[in-house]
Amino acid sequence: MGFTPGERLESRCTRCKDILGHIIVSMLDGEIAKVECCACGSVHKYYPPAQKKEPKQAKALRVRAGEERSDAVKEKVAKTSRTSSTTAAKKATTTKAGKISAKTAEELQQKWQKAVASNPATPVAYSMTSELFLANLVDHPVFGMGMVIDVFPPNKVDILFEEGIKSLRCQCS
Repeated sequence: MGFTPGERLESRCTRCKDILGHIIVSMLDGEIAKVECCACGSVHKYYPPAQKKEPKQAKALRVRAGEERSDAVKEKVAKTSRTSSTTAAKKATTTKAGKISAKTAEELQQKWQKAVASNPATPVAYSMTSELFLANLVDHPVFGMGMVIDVFPPNKVDILFEEGIKSLRCQCS
C-alpha cells in the first residue's frame, strides 16, 4: 500500500511517547522518512506502531498415569518457585541489602518450618470466603502450606508461607 506526503497515519511520537496520528512530511525511495505529530507538532523520523507480541503458548502439562491433574499442577508450581527463588537469592546476596534480606528470608523460612511442624491441626483449604483464625493452618493452591500469624478484621489476614508473609483476604471475626 503506497503512502504519499500529506497523508495521515499512526506512528509512535518521540516527544509524546505514545502512538498518535501523524502527517507524512517526506518520503525517501518510497519509504516514509519524516512525520509530523498532530498532537504536539514535532517533526521526527517515522516509527511504526509496535507490533503486538504473540503470547507464548504454554507447554502442555504432562500428567502421569494414575495422577490427578491438580497434583501435577501443584508439582510444577512448586518446582518453578524453588528454582526462581534460589536464583533470585543468589543474585540478591551480592549487595549489603541483599545479604540482610537473605538473612531475613532465612529467618522467615525457619519460623515457617517451626510453625507448620508445631501445629498438629489439619490445614484449612484457602478461599476468600473461608473463615480464618489466628494460628490456623492454611493450604493455599499457589503458595502451599501456611499459618495465620495476624488477623485484621473484617476481611484480611497475614499468613506465613514458605516463601514469606502474604496478606490475603478472608472472612474473619
